[in-house]
Amino acid sequence: MTNSSDNQDIRALVAALATSQLQTQSMIQATQDQIQETQVAIRETQNATQDQIQETQIAIRETQNATQDQIQETQIAIRETQNAVQDLTSDVNRVLGRDAILTDVVLELRASHEQHQINFERHQETSNAALNSLDAILLRLMQIIGRDT
Repeated sequence: MTNSSDNQDIRALVAALATSQLQTQSMIQATQDQIQETQVAIRETQNATQDQIQETQIAIRETQNATQDQIQETQIAIRETQNAVQDLTSDVNRVLGRDAILTDVVLELRASHEQHQINFERHQETSNAALNSLDAILLRLMQIIGRDT
């Protein structure tokens, strides 16, 4: 009976081993299924992340382009402002130069006016003296003519 008992023990062990093997295979299959699901989830996450990265890169490029456009517009505005400032500075310099010339002209006109005033007064004195002389000569002539008549 030992042989039969040993056979039964061996069969029981083989049955237990077969059951364990089936459980192990079932667990391996479940683990492989989980691995596949995880790999699919990883791929989906990577794809989604890659899409987000691409969207972010596109948004960054668009922002950079808009910023570059604004920089160029600002540079143009700065150049225009610089030109306007240069024009205004040039105008101010011309006005100040003309003001200096006009100030000199006004000073010369004042001096000339004063000289003309002095000359006028002298001529008036000379004219008055000449008129007084002529009046005296006329009176003298009238006296001479009045005696002769």
